[in-house]
Amino acid sequence: MILGGSVLTAWASGDIAFPAILCMLGLVGLHGRFTWDIRQRRIIAPLLLLVLAVLFAVQCRYAHVRTDEAAAFAWETIARYFLSSMVLVLFLRPPERLPGSLGLFHLATVMAAGQALLLDDMYLTFRLSELLGVTLALLYAVAPRIADDNGQQENRSRESHRSFRSYFPFSMSHFALLVLAINLGWIAGSLLYHNVETLNFLPGWFWRGAITLEGATDSIAQVGFSTSGRLSGVLEIKQDQDLRPVLTITCAGSPGYLRARVFDMYRRSEWRDLLEREPIFPEPSLYLVGRTRLFRLDDRDAPKSMVIRHESSISDVIFTPLGACSIEAPFDWLWRDVDGILYPHYARSSMGYRIVYTTAPNAHAPTGLQLHRMLEIPPQLDPRIQQLANKILAGCTTTAEKADAVVNYFRTNYTYSLGVDIPIDEDALTHFLLEDSTGYCEYFASGAAILLRFVGVPTRYVTGFLVTQKDERGEAWVARNMDAHAWVEAWDAERREWTIVEATVQENLGEESPEELARQAGSGSLFLRQFLQAVYDYGLLGILGWLFESYSLFTGISVSVAFLGGALWLALFRRYKKSRSLARLAAAKGPQLVALHKMLAAMDRKVKALGWRRSPGETLHAFSERLRISEGGEQKTEDGGQTAVVRPLSSVLRMADWYLQYADLRYCRAIHPEGLQQLQQRAREL
Repeated sequence: MILGGSVLTAWASGDIAFPAILCMLGLVGLHGRFTWDIRQRRIIAPLLLLVLAVLFAVQCRYAHVRTDEAAAFAWETIARYFLSSMVLVLFLRPPERLPGSLGLFHLATVMAAGQALLLDDMYLTFRLSELLGVTLALLYAVAPRIADDNGQQENRSRESHRSFRSYFPFSMSHFALLVLAINLGWIAGSLLYHNVETLNFLPGWFWRGAITLEGATDSIAQVGFSTSGRLSGVLEIKQDQDLRPVLTITCAGSPGYLRARVFDMYRRSEWRDLLEREPIFPEPSLYLVGRTRLFRLDDRDAPKSMVIRHESSISDVIFTPLGACSIEAPFDWLWRDVDGILYPHYARSSMGYRIVYTTAPNAHAPTGLQLHRMLEIPPQLDPRIQQLANKILAGCTTTAEKADAVVNYFRTNYTYSLGVDIPIDEDALTHFLLEDSTGYCEYFASGAAILLRFVGVPTRYVTGFLVTQKDERGEAWVARNMDAHAWVEAWDAERREWTIVEATVQENLGEESPEELARQAGSGSLFLRQFLQAVYDYGLLGILGWLFESYSLFTGISVSVAFLGGALWLALFRRYKKSRSLARLAAAKGPQLVALHKMLAAMDRKVKALGWRRSPGETLHAFSERLRISEGGEQKTEDGGQTAVVRPLSSVLRMADWYLQYADLRYCRAIHPEGLQQLQQRAREL
């Protein structure tokens, strides 16, 4: 645990010296030669840990760290604190035993270091490290405490016969506990994984209150849509075949395009925005149910409405359709940029809101700086792209004709593919338009936006969801990761409205449900993918959730009851076999031998309660000698300059004598009733 925690902390923080020093100190502290012999350990140890926590908190608060690195630095500091605490408790422990809290500190170290690894998208390393951490902590808790003395090793070496169980001292109950703990640890890791944005924001908020959510989670890939205009942001999301909803939408018709981010300027394979925002406030003195407030976005009448609920960790964006007129949301105020995108002023996960919108022409034309950005041609583009635009759009006069010409050109000459290979030293859009004829939504939308700008059409690049499918019950519309999309919004000067230009080449775009796509590839692929996803998220417990979701409530309950019934039957069957074996033993060798076996089992439980365990392959004489050596050592006390040797007669020593008396009675030629009564009397006294 010390070595693993040190390596993980060094990996997460990039600092080798500090974890290496702590690792060496921890290995020294394991030997117990330098433990501090202080009284009132239960008071001194928490005080020292508190002082250590204060020092690390002061360091984290007043360190000069960039805002976008605050969350990583905070988790690295927490990992260092728990690793230091592991070493400290080793030096504060009693000399004869290791502290039980060592496993808890190890788990905390793994969790804190894992959060730092998640900032670098090291998801696999995080999952494996937390799985290993839980396993090591549990083994540390349930493994038999073996004394560090040569006498025990010599006694074991004298044993003439060793069974397999002597090499593997864990029972079936220990194995079941290990499996359960690993599953619980895996579930905890899944919860940390799915809430990484919130968790990475908390330490920075606690110690550095001025940090915003965007600064704390800027390097985290958002779930379900792309907050980045980089031409690969949607790819990683669309490749995730997770069928769980990210958004749930309730409305009469298909929600269609839900906007999340809008970008105006294209530079070096990436769309950018100036983030010009203004605060908007709710209608005065108008509070709806649940303290929801009404925000007026447009003065036009809007006949349509939809209710959107976030089902995942997306908490720093509000999804709206084009033409949104008002929104009812649980906020005191909102941010709005010049493109009509809304942002909450603080993070709130699992939020819901109601939007009223219209499909009538939107008459807010771009002006000034906004119009200049929407007509800007990137200077680094190849001049041949302008020649291509002139060729495609020759003879087109209206905005609608120009948009149709671009869409028809892509559908005629390009194919949809997620496997796009762009050279490192080449602009992605230039390569897509001139060199390659394959791409996905980001490339088609970017190409259409730039080609239309060459002929004077103002355009903007939009990311969000294209929602066209309902859930399995057909009650609500859902947006999944695979519904992440990018498209173009162009200003139609003739019609005085913003229009959506869908240039992505794909048959029946947004019309095929995940179930239909799975049937095309084979129904077994969806079945297996859902099963593996459930096991990956929640371990063995995920199988039950998969049964509930894939089949029915009755099927899930039936399988759960059958599983619990089988486990109960197995436990009762083992107890029945044990009672039958005792009955056969009583019939063959008499009730006295059965009474001896019961007394031995009871004494083993008493010794185990004191921290000792008799191995299955260990003889009674060897176990008695091991107890005697560990508890019968000489203790020296000084009184007035004189040293006296004391040999205490503890309960462990009397138990060691009892085991010898038991062996003498058990393996004699005949079991005497008088000896049996004496053994029972001594057992009751102990």
